[in-house]
Amino acid sequence: MSSVGEKRFGKLYKKRIWPSVCVLVFFAVACVATFAVFLYLFVMCIMGTKIVGHYEDAQQVSGILSALMDGGDTVEEAAAEMHDYILGDQDICVLDRDRKIVFLSGDSEPNFDIKLKFNVGRELTAVADSKNFLSANEGLRSIQAIPVREIMSRVLHPMEQGETRAQWMDAMVVRQDYWLKVPFGDNTYVLYVKCSLQAQRQDIVYVYLFGFGVMALLMIPVVLLFINTIRTALTQRKMSSLIYLDTVTGGRNWLYFQNYAHRILSRIRNNKKAFALVNLHLERYQNYRACYGVKAGDELLEAMSGFLSARVGKHESFARYEGADFGLLLRCEGENEQEYQENCRRRVRSLLAELTGLRPNQKIHFHAGIDLLPPYVDEEGKWYHRRQETDVEQIYTYANAARLESDGVEEQRITFFDHDMLGRQKWERWVEDNMERALQNGEFQVYLQPKYSPASGKLVGAEALVRWVSLSTGLITPSHFIPIFERTGFVTQLDDYMISRVAKLQAEWMIQGRKMIPISVNVSRAHFAQEGLAEHICELVDAYGPNHELIELEVTESAFFDDKEILVETVKQLKAYGFRVSMDDFGAGYSSLNSLKDIPLDVLKLDGEFFQGDEDGARRGEIVVREAIRLARDLDMCVVAEGIEKKEQVDFLARQGCDMIQGFYYARPMPVEDFEKKVEEDA
Repeated sequence: MSSVGEKRFGKLYKKRIWPSVCVLVFFAVACVATFAVFLYLFVMCIMGTKIVGHYEDAQQVSGILSALMDGGDTVEEAAAEMHDYILGDQDICVLDRDRKIVFLSGDSEPNFDIKLKFNVGRELTAVADSKNFLSANEGLRSIQAIPVREIMSRVLHPMEQGETRAQWMDAMVVRQDYWLKVPFGDNTYVLYVKCSLQAQRQDIVYVYLFGFGVMALLMIPVVLLFINTIRTALTQRKMSSLIYLDTVTGGRNWLYFQNYAHRILSRIRNNKKAFALVNLHLERYQNYRACYGVKAGDELLEAMSGFLSARVGKHESFARYEGADFGLLLRCEGENEQEYQENCRRRVRSLLAELTGLRPNQKIHFHAGIDLLPPYVDEEGKWYHRRQETDVEQIYTYANAARLESDGVEEQRITFFDHDMLGRQKWERWVEDNMERALQNGEFQVYLQPKYSPASGKLVGAEALVRWVSLSTGLITPSHFIPIFERTGFVTQLDDYMISRVAKLQAEWMIQGRKMIPISVNVSRAHFAQEGLAEHICELVDAYGPNHELIELEVTESAFFDDKEILVETVKQLKAYGFRVSMDDFGAGYSSLNSLKDIPLDVLKLDGEFFQGDEDGARRGEIVVREAIRLARDLDMCVVAEGIEKKEQVDFLARQGCDMIQGFYYARPMPVEDFEKKVEEDA
């Protein structure tokens, strides 16, 4: 999955789960708050109703007391008479203007240090009782000071023997005494009436029943939201499992591996640890699928996944990248980079050996590329900074680049990445990106290297060599781009370009009346796989009109090991069109004398390696060269020796009857203008 897809998935994940969670939490808090408020208001309503009743009773006491005083009684006489004959158990307290107690009934008195304010539609003033008051809080909130445990123990107290349910419900469980102040007379005296704020068992039961009812109603949407949130979370988890599932192996996929590996590498505590990111590649997997079937190929990948799952430890991970490529994040033990590398190599080699045995009756081979991530420290040697290089995709690309370096090398199974590899691959990428444009812009130039006759010392021929003169990087030698062209197939276009340029050059020399010099041009082995090559070359040359005999086509010796029948037929057609054909680099590989027997070649070009080496090697090389020249003579072939740099080599070849010599001893490859001057000087 691309990085854009990962971000979209992350947003989708957050959008799907977090709104439900937030709504659930908000609604749960709102329900609890609503329940508390409703319960509080309900209690206050009950208590407020009782206080209003007490105030009305106190007002009646005040009225009776005023009436008695209006009849001529003193305040003490009126209060005593009213208490004895009218109020019964209700206590009163009368204060004079100086706030001294004039009359007090009962065994308790007001505690004027604790004042209470009741707001029940009107503001009422009261004071606490000296004996029965549990809290210094003001107003109705004083009821909250009564311990809940005490209330519940009284509420849940079982009925006693002989007690009816009505009696049990009417039993008092909470009592709070206070003195309520009421207006009296002409403000000469102040009247306080003792009131008892009582809660019966039925009051508490009704409060709790109301609370439970409200809670039950509020819990319905909370439960529904909770169920919806759980379903959303389960759905999200299933979706995550599907997103992170590799449908081929049944294990975790590459997206999961990237996320998990990034978390592991980014942890500060892992800075002191070395890791390796491994590109594990099963060789010729498509061939395996073709031979044993697609299902068998998938089963092999599934078996590989199961094996790796058992071998990968904690804080390590693996996943299939694509095809038969797996990525592994492994811990590397050791004290320095050399030990990290050796231990990692040993472990990966063991994994490859065991993986090779997954199918005992089938040959399977693996290559591995490794990018080693040593412990991360900053310039001051501190460990607490996070790793800067945590781009898992890029690190895996480096590991893959290392593995690609070993492609085609059977004995090299494990390769570590280094930045030289990156430089080479960047160069290859640059070449591939610019070769088409360079061909269109004429950046490929023809250089000519003269061929001399050792007998006469005269210039008798030349080989056309290509040089890339880039507008951005300057002169590029063939060794830096020809192998890349051969791998990409672009070399066939370059062949056509060089043949056309040489044909054009020959035509210009003919028009200018210059001395005509035969020029040889390389034709890559990839070209001989194409049908109608002889006709194609003939069309390229005839577009400019030079004589075919002036152009020699060089075929590398390695081309003779491809489709020999096509090669023989193409060579015959080229000779029929009048072109000369030579075998280039004879002796550079495993020379086949059958090629000389079956293919009607005109020129045999000896590789310069024959003339290199120590004294013994040079002596043995001379023997081979002498016999090769004799063999070519017997087959009516001309002989050209290339790579000649010393006079004694020239003298030896002259004695053996070599027809032409090409090498630095005579001249290096040069631009066309310099070659034309040399031809004129030689004439």
